[in-house]
Amino acid sequence: MTERRARPDNRHAQPEDFPDPRMLAVKTLQELRGGEVTLDELLSKHSFGLPSLDRNFLRQLLGTTLRHLGEIDAMLAPRYHPPQDRTASRLTNILRLGVAQLFFMDTADHGAVDSTVNLARDAGLHRYVKLINAVLRGLQRDGFEWPENVEGWQLNVPAWLRGSWKKAYGAEIAQGIAQASLGYAMLDLSVKDPAEAAHWAEEMDGIVLPTGTVRLEGRGRIRKLPGYKDGKWWVQDAAASIPAKLFSAYEGKTIYDLCAAPGGKTMQLAAMGAQAIAVDKSEGRLKRVYENLERVELGAAVVIGDATDLAPDTPRADAVLLDAPCSATGTIRRHPDILLRQNDKLMRSLLPIQTKLLNQADKLLNVGGELIYCTCSLQPEEGEHQIKSFLADHPNFERKPITAQELGGWDEAINDAGELRILPLYMQEYGGIDGFFCARLVKKS
Repeated sequence: MTERRARPDNRHAQPEDFPDPRMLAVKTLQELRGGEVTLDELLSKHSFGLPSLDRNFLRQLLGTTLRHLGEIDAMLAPRYHPPQDRTASRLTNILRLGVAQLFFMDTADHGAVDSTVNLARDAGLHRYVKLINAVLRGLQRDGFEWPENVEGWQLNVPAWLRGSWKKAYGAEIAQGIAQASLGYAMLDLSVKDPAEAAHWAEEMDGIVLPTGTVRLEGRGRIRKLPGYKDGKWWVQDAAASIPAKLFSAYEGKTIYDLCAAPGGKTMQLAAMGAQAIAVDKSEGRLKRVYENLERVELGAAVVIGDATDLAPDTPRADAVLLDAPCSATGTIRRHPDILLRQNDKLMRSLLPIQTKLLNQADKLLNVGGELIYCTCSLQPEEGEHQIKSFLADHPNFERKPITAQELGGWDEAINDAGELRILPLYMQEYGGIDGFFCARLVKKS
């Protein structure tokens, strides 16, 4: 099957005072290979000081390349064999960016080819200029053919993920998850005063989801949107906003938010009247919590510390919210670098940390208190299996089922155990939602 995509020109003049965003894209792809640093962290570093047009192009170029990486590599495979030297990965990434512009972005053919050739020259890869030109012009001229009975989503989602989703949810749902995950996420806002959600949705031409989140179709500059400077709302995906809404009481209650950065859930707890205590081991990430709390004029205690190893005399609380570190496979729409960085081994290395955090939450919780455990992962090992194991080891806890009434009547994501298992293919009529897992437990004794 031969396939071509529409690609009008979106190139822009590049002032000499600023680095070429395409070169920054190459550098970012190179640094993503290690798996530990995230795309957002690299974009924050590399796009600092860039004009907004260049910054947006850099983000679009990288996001497009990562979402279509499997297709891009399949297209290159018959025409390109990487050299056996240290330039191989850089050359490959330059070609990947060229193919992304040629077939998946609104870039004119000549612009995609010429800019990629110039990028290779600027990167010191002069001897490969003819190769790059031949590969891209060959694809431009002849198109490409997929392997028979293979679709783009099967190439773009790593085999380990496709296999794990098929095992957990069945082939049909796994395909739906994969296709939804390769899409783009809209901008979701949590409103400081939930009663004002409809007002801010109307103010910004958005909608209010059943769960109370305000969703905007267009993004624009977040800091320029109405209500930002006045601290009336903060950015937070609809799925991520649900767990903090599930405690039975807030006013005057002490609630720990473990692994709290960047602070969306802490702000929710504080806005509902809780004495929130945000705990995170990253001083840099906690800086964002401070900044966010200050902007929305909410108060919370902020503690720098490893939540797996808090001091024995740490005061107990009425409730604990644990958003545990995880593989984040439910957030690929927002973080397509997960497709490149994450793997089954890395995911499993996080399981003992999640177990330690659950055990720590038990120590922090008063009898009768509620524990909400959540992850932005689609992997049952990080969700349902963790809760099943924890309850087996802690008979003094029991589930408190989550109800549709607590979700504005939305019942699609509630499983038979009364837990939330949100899939990215849900809420498609509103533009989708991040994958998430959430369980609510009560400490009986």
